Amino acid sequence: MHRTGHEEVRSGRPWLWTALAALVVVGTATWVMRPEPVACRSAAPITTVITLPPTATANSVTTQQLPPPQPAPAPEAAEARYYAFGPGVACSLPDLPLDGYYVGVSTSEYDGSTPCGSYIDIDGPLGSVRAQIVDRCPGCAPHQYDLSRAAFEAIAHTIDGVAQIRINRVRDPNPAPELFYRVQQSSSVSWIGLLFSGGGNPLREVALRPESGGDFRPLRRGYDNYWSISGLGAGPFTARVTDVYDHVVEVPGVVIDPGQLRYTGIRLYDLPDPGAAVTTTPAPAPPPVVVTTVVAAPQHCAK
Repeated sequence: MHRTGHEEVRSGRPWLWTALAALVVVGTATWVMRPEPVACRSAAPITTVITLPPTATANSVTTQQLPPPQPAPAPEAAEARYYAFGPGVACSLPDLPLDGYYVGVSTSEYDGSTPCGSYIDIDGPLGSVRAQIVDRCPGCAPHQYDLSRAAFEAIAHTIDGVAQIRINRVRDPNPAPELFYRVQQSSSVSWIGLLFSGGGNPLREVALRPESGGDFRPLRRGYDNYWSISGLGAGPFTARVTDVYDHVVEVPGVVIDPGQLRYTGIRLYDLPDPGAAVTTTPAPAPPPVVVTTVVAAPQHCAK
């Protein structure tokens, strides 16, 4: 059979064109219907600063705490004996009233006049009293004490003559007494003797130096409670007085004036006045500041 020019020319692979057309249609539809990417935005972190008002206080004045006192030593068991007190005491203390509260101690405790002028608290069957050590009791054994009439009557009946007691040695008696001195009668430009008392505590050292200059020179303590030294000259002197608790004062203007009693206006230690409230006002504290930062979760998404 012969072909003519009017005959249609047919492809040998009609399925291929059909498949390509289908792919184009599907691709176009997919692009048109594609989901847009989701854009999610989170809220920015929020920082909050809150200043709180100062905390109210009940009282803006705070009482200053004084240092606690030294713990008192344990009381010592002892025996008190009554004796007729007279003015000629071993400690040479002048002008003692006969009705005062006084104690004589044993020779071993007297220790060359070491405790002269100090105080002890005495508790007895009838009461308590504070008495000053002014004398030596040659007949007393250790832990035996001679008490003046007034002191004994405060703690026991004098008719008993003897009483069991407990004693405490007093440190820094209150009020602090005034220091005084007396120049010994036999003093001269070549030798001087000084009686110092009124310190409240036992004394450990007395030293002198000329006011014209020089070093302090310690004096020697005598059995009669006088402190003496030779070769210092005519004076005047400055005295340095130290007690057994290391309280130290200097007394100027000491002159060789035998027999004269001189009150110095000086005390070996100072005690705080318990009636005077010492207060301090603390500086105001800055108000507290609270800082909080909140990081929010994602809030919304936009297409």
